Amino acid sequence: MSAASCWSLPVKPSSTSLALALTSAAWLLGAAPVHAAPPAASGPREIARVGDRGNHVLWLETDEGVVDIAVMATYPQRPLVAPLFLKKHTPAEVFLALAPARQELPAALARQSLFAVDFTAREQLQRENAAALAAMPSGFDSGAQSLTAGCSTSFRAWVGSEYGDATCGDPSQEVISTAHPSDTYCTSGCDFQLGVQDRATCEPKLRSCDIIKGTATVVRLRTTDWWNGVNFNHPGHSAHFAVANCSGNGPVTFNRARGASGTYTVQVPVNGMLHYKPGTPIVPANAANFVAYGSWKKGKTASGDTYVSNSMSVEANGGTDDRVIACGDIYTDYTLQDVSSPTCHGSDISLCSGGNCTSSCFYCSGGSCPTN
Repeated sequence: MSAASCWSLPVKPSSTSLALALTSAAWLLGAAPVHAAPPAASGPREIARVGDRGNHVLWLETDEGVVDIAVMATYPQRPLVAPLFLKKHTPAEVFLALAPARQELPAALARQSLFAVDFTAREQLQRENAAALAAMPSGFDSGAQSLTAGCSTSFRAWVGSEYGDATCGDPSQEVISTAHPSDTYCTSGCDFQLGVQDRATCEPKLRSCDIIKGTATVVRLRTTDWWNGVNFNHPGHSAHFAVANCSGNGPVTFNRARGASGTYTVQVPVNGMLHYKPGTPIVPANAANFVAYGSWKKGKTASGDTYVSNSMSVEANGGTDDRVIACGDIYTDYTLQDVSSPTCHGSDISLCSGGNCTSSCFYCSGGSCPTN
């Protein structure tokens, strides 16, 4: 690892002077279908919550106006939001998929959403999340995981499905590594839809052979059946953190922070899991939302100037039978590449570059873009 990254075991107790009071009460008290917490004087603020006891979703606004999502679940239940749906959509769209039909978006989420008053789109989001949840694995052993010291095979598999990555909970993984996951974007049959939104004046007419590939660089933490503390930090554009409490005599403390926004702290009980996504989304927003049709080239480059610190730690995990699974993914760049077949469009035709529709623009129409 470079000097910019750090991991150590055990972890030193961190200051909680800026900690957000997300204590075990969040797990023990049933949450209303939707509620907003009173604003805090500074630091991360809970602006909405959907769900019930031990299985709910929180939206938290930072001082910078960024909205992060925390998903809490209890073994062996499914979460309220599928990890694949969470990956594909903004915090505002996740809210619209989970909240009651006519529940208004909190102001911080309304700034992000294109669907605030579009009930058809809202229903579509709800159906998409329901389908993604139905596709998740089921049949996990419902026995008392906490009676056995350590992380059972069934619990580990459940954690991987909740996180959306089977390497989370896999004991064969390296504790710290660098990974390069990739996604594809096209009109049908890829990981994500290509050209879902067009923010420029040019409307691309995409062919089925138009394919964009996105590749991320991710600094990764994977600990399984872990005893004692964990500390993981690295600068980057965004992150995904999770802690699952396999066994022991009580909750563990999960701290996570991004930049200067303060520390989020929550008590994760035995059989519980929390995963949390702070920071500006990288995938699939750039390709899906800015693909009109060449703006996808922007990607999200490696840049120390625009990186923000990301950190997570686990404490109170030193009891005889205490064991956790802790996972982290910190994204440092995301590159996008046209991998369309050579015959999809001629070499003498350049891809439409968003608002610059006066140049050679293959199969685009609308706005100032010439018809080809």
